[in-house]
Amino acid sequence: MNTPRSNDELAALDAQLAEARARLVPTADPRAVASSALAQGSRYALEIVVGTAVGGFLGWQLDRWLGTKPWLALLFLLLGMVAGFMNLMRAVNREAAIVNAEPVPPGVAPDQEGQ
Repeated sequence: MNTPRSNDELAALDAQLAEARARLVPTADPRAVASSALAQGSRYALEIVVGTAVGGFLGWQLDRWLGTKPWLALLFLLLGMVAGFMNLMRAVNREAAIVNAEPVPPGVAPDQEGQ
């Protein structure tokens, strides 16, 4: 049968449990998380802008060289935008794969699909 434990034993077990939980679920600094999210958002926005600018510049140069103004500039501007958004989608999918690969902390119920 279970024997009652002393307060000292319970306090020691509680300390061990708290230490084990701290190892399993590290706490994140909210400022570091916000800073990282801001950096990633800025990077993604910059990729879209740079892709669009490079495409527009290449199209403009080809238009000047071939005398097809404004068609190649518009075409390459559109291609630059598409390339920027494709880079964005690749980066988002990569981040989603990392998030989905992280283990679920104990005590947190996983999402129930289909409900």
